[in-house]
Amino acid sequence: MEYLGILDGMYTNELEQAKSLAREAGEIMRQYFDGNQEMTIKEDHSPLTIADTKINRLVIERLEAVFPDDGVIGEEESTVEFGMGRIWFCDPIDGTSAFTWGVPTAMFSLALVIDGRPVVGVCYEPMLDKLYWAVAGEGAYCNGRRLSVNTQTLEMGLLGIISDAYRLRHEAPYIDTLIDRHVNLAPFYGAVAKCVRIAEGRLAGYLEEYVSAHDVAASQVIVTEAGGRMTGLDGNEIDYSRPFKGVIVSNGIVHDELVRIVGETLRK
Repeated sequence: MEYLGILDGMYTNELEQAKSLAREAGEIMRQYFDGNQEMTIKEDHSPLTIADTKINRLVIERLEAVFPDDGVIGEEESTVEFGMGRIWFCDPIDGTSAFTWGVPTAMFSLALVIDGRPVVGVCYEPMLDKLYWAVAGEGAYCNGRRLSVNTQTLEMGLLGIISDAYRLRHEAPYIDTLIDRHVNLAPFYGAVAKCVRIAEGRLAGYLEEYVSAHDVAASQVIVTEAGGRMTGLDGNEIDYSRPFKGVIVSNGIVHDELVRIVGETLRK
């Protein structure tokens, strides 16, 4: 994706606010990681903890105070609907299931999207104290280290996939094709955790039919600025001004191949 007119530190304040919120969100996640999470189950059968709601509320209150004209779309609470303009997309805890199990792949994610295009992305892995961030046109970083995707092919690399056993068996027909190709698959929880590992060169790609805008908006900036790609399952550019489901994320080298595999299997 090409970004225009967003260089030279134009989003310095937005980035610093997002980093600060990520650190504060991490403190809340660590506070409840081994404690009473007050977990409930949402209508979609996914877990919700007190940490999710506290972080989502923190993000809304802070951004309303600093950027009063901006909107927020969060997984648990929002102030606006999808559309154009300046909208922050937040996943307070991406990988809440992992969080409730004590698996440290849960991450905080926050992105600034302008007219449907992500321009600032910050993701934080609090259990490892790894802060990932990127501004469109300015590179991607983790704790000050510049990130770059790897150059592996599909057969050489590792491909992140969903870890839900039912969906893998019944709702992901492309998995059989990947297995037949002897692709090394990495099924673990956390869309953000998989995306940032593409950006830092650990995974060659990741695909999933069930992620939404708040899951991947921040990761898209980070992956893209590290030299990778993120598109819809059809290979087209993602428009964050409207809801969508499903992404293909990659180092760029395996991207078209993954689009073809998914397209061929989903059309059957």
